[in-house]
Amino acid sequence: MQSSGAQIDKKRLAASSADLTRERLLDAAAQTFSRDGIQGATTREIARGAGVNEVTLFRHFKSKEQLLRAVLQRGLAAEVAVMDQHSSWKEDLRGSMERYARHYYSHLEKKEGLARAFTAEANVLPKSIQTMIADVIRPVRERLIAIMADAQRAGVVRDDLNVECALDAFKNTLYAALLRQGAYFPRNYSTDAYIQTIVDIFVRGIEAPGNTNPKS
Repeated sequence: MQSSGAQIDKKRLAASSADLTRERLLDAAAQTFSRDGIQGATTREIARGAGVNEVTLFRHFKSKEQLLRAVLQRGLAAEVAVMDQHSSWKEDLRGSMERYARHYYSHLEKKEGLARAFTAEANVLPKSIQTMIADVIRPVRERLIAIMADAQRAGVVRDDLNVECALDAFKNTLYAALLRQGAYFPRNYSTDAYIQTIVDIFVRGIEAPGNTNPKS
């Protein structure tokens, strides 16, 4: 009769193997969505990229939509971690915004194909997928707005500022920079200089008059 210890070890090995397979599937899905687009990607190609068959894929994810949701959630988890580490933007507005901007832009660069696919296919995706994407992104967006609103209540950010609108403008500027980089004209400046400039313009525009925070 097999000992309880051996049974536990077997269960742990099975769980570990399942986790590794899941991660391989998510990696393959991200690569396939980036290369083939959201609509063009197929579960067959994703399974092939992960080195498994479609039956295995469907054991972990019931549909391509579920895979896309998981890919998005994994990517956004890192963004949330950055916000959590530096959530009190009222103490260091400029530093916190620069750290966030660097993470956001770096993540976009790593997932450039996926970022372009989201933009190109935004209006042609099935309504169910559009709704799913919005549901995944919304809590992270609202979290960032709440962080900035906290800085506003503390008197660090102008009280007449529409925080939601300002943050959309900030992120869209970073997003647009990625989409147009290298198009038509080469940049005569580095990505680092671009991010610092965007943060500088933005902080100067939103900080409250007379804010004495030395870090801002």
